Amino acid sequence: TFDEAVDAETGYVRLYKSDDTLIEQFDVTSDISGSGTDTITVNPSVNLSEQTSYYIKIDATAFDDVAGNSFAGISDKTTWNFTAADETIPTTLTFSPTDDASSLATDFNLVIGFSEAVNVQTGNIVIYKAGDDSIFETIDVTSGIVTGSGTDTITVNPSVNLSEQTSYYIKIDATAFDDATGNSFPGISDKTTWNFTTGDFTSPTVSNFSPLDDMIDLTIKSNLVLTFSEAVNVKSGNIVIYKTSDDSVFETID
Repeated sequence: TFDEAVDAETGYVRLYKSDDTLIEQFDVTSDISGSGTDTITVNPSVNLSEQTSYYIKIDATAFDDVAGNSFAGISDKTTWNFTAADETIPTTLTFSPTDDASSLATDFNLVIGFSEAVNVQTGNIVIYKAGDDSIFETIDVTSGIVTGSGTDTITVNPSVNLSEQTSYYIKIDATAFDDATGNSFPGISDKTTWNFTTGDFTSPTVSNFSPLDDMIDLTIKSNLVLTFSEAVNVKSGNIVIYKTSDDSVFETID
């Protein structure tokens, strides 16, 4: 914006990166608008790059006032320089455990890898049970069990171990994390972006024998029945019936 009306004459307005790379030059006779007014507009053909510094140079022959007095131009790097903003929101690149993982241990940490460093703000990370959508744990991001603020990796250590053979999903408030320039991570509000299932690590046990241990006076046609703490599958090996009197094998059953 000039202090009086100017006319485009000859020359260029040039856009440089701070490392002196010429990004684009604009012929004042064809690539600008506003000649004959006090406001000249230059529209770059491509958007600037985020978080990048630029400066402008203008030829001393580019603009005259109506009396023919020439604008002196800009020949240095400091008269008109600026830096483009960071307008990209942080996104998630990795989850640990991975989405849809199964047979997980019950004592793992939740780890989120972001596209850039993020800072803890306010809000919660919530672990839900998928079976009934009940809340397993609500974790305030400002609590001590959320670490990594200022880096691209956030680690969450649930205060209690998860349950075996249970499906879970994670939700994160959109206010929880920002990048260094205040762009907010949009959070996770659905059940499918990050979900997983824990494994079964408890060995089956026998909850009942039939006949009972130490039982006497059984019928000679009795079946042997073992009731387990959970469903079991036949694998390999033998069930062996011994005579107690001399430890001899009565029958070996595959």
